[in-house]
Amino acid sequence: MSEVEWIDVATAGVRHHRSQQTVWRWIRVGELAARKKRSVGRDGRWVVKTWVRVSDLDDMFGSAAHDEHVRKIRGTARPFTDEQKVALRKVFLEHLLEREEKRKRAKAGGETA
Repeated sequence: MSEVEWIDVATAGVRHHRSQQTVWRWIRVGELAARKKRSVGRDGRWVVKTWVRVSDLDDMFGSAAHDEHVRKIRGTARPFTDEQKVALRKVFLEHLLEREEKRKRAKAGGETA
């Protein structure tokens, strides 16, 4: 899609895996620029639709925005307690042992067949 291309709010939500309400909220608070334009609806009648620029959406919902969001969450998250660390190690180790056992069974089943 070109940098100057505009899409409607419904398409913007689908394109960026967000609800239409999320896109509308960003427009309402002024974080996302939008324009209204008359266009032909699905049934052939004229409707007024709200359009947003694709490049603005990419800036808002792209990987850089995601990385910034993750950075903020990590900055405010409390570190794990010792009990949590032990529990996580236990679950991870169980998972690895289970995976290794499945590999052994698959390999043994493949050799006998």
